[in-house]
Amino acid sequence: MYAPSLLDPAAETLRLADFTGATDVAREARTLLGERFSSVTFMYVLMRAFEVEYNAARDASRWHEFHGGPRALSDADLETLLAPWLDR
Repeated sequence: MYAPSLLDPAAETLRLADFTGATDVAREARTLLGERFSSVTFMYVLMRAFEVEYNAARDASRWHEFHGGPRALSDADLETLLAPWLDR
């Protein structure tokens, strides 16, 4: 796990970014975090940037662009899951 000091700037940038939905947020997080991007760091920046509750952030970490499998979330699932925190 990375120290918060390495992830907090990305969370702040993400919080201030203009986006159109959860998949945009996830892809922007991937760009901002670069090699540090993982399902765990994505959870962290979601919780820091948008105050996403832990269980929802954990579920969001199952987004299909992290890994596949029968429990992977589609783009539509991710949008629905994170909508309560991302609606501005």
